[in-house]
Amino acid sequence: MLATNTENMISKIKDLSIPDLSLMSLISFGLKDRLAMYFRIDPFTVPDPFPIKEDLNYFIIVDKSNTDRIISFIAIKKDFDDSSIWDVFLGKELSRLDLSPKDILSLKQELLPKETNNFYPLRREGAIVGFVAFAFEICGKRYPSPA
Repeated sequence: MLATNTENMISKIKDLSIPDLSLMSLISFGLKDRLAMYFRIDPFTVPDPFPIKEDLNYFIIVDKSNTDRIISFIAIKKDFDDSSIWDVFLGKELSRLDLSPKDILSLKQELLPKETNNFYPLRREGAIVGFVAFAFEICGKRYPSPA
């Protein structure tokens, strides 16, 4: 299972291999297709939903076969967060992992180190109900600056 504290999660992310990152990317395209059956996903990204907003639930989607593989980061309006809908999207191969928004931001900064504009708006009936960042956006992991 994915480690429960941020430091352990980040260290596991740093150990992900190129095949892991490739698989995460491939799986995230499949998730995007599933989400597109219910949401309209804008074709452009917007500023990240941070600082943390009180009206959003933050969580990550992971690969059940290796929960160190993060497939997407999601922030969705609390009044629109229906677990039965997510069960359909995730199927048997993906899991939702509810973490603190602060932990999710730390993980996002490791995999998507660009400061902003990593999230696509999710819309229902024209209104933005949430935001999603997919693993296919990962261009490389953040590494510490050389000393």
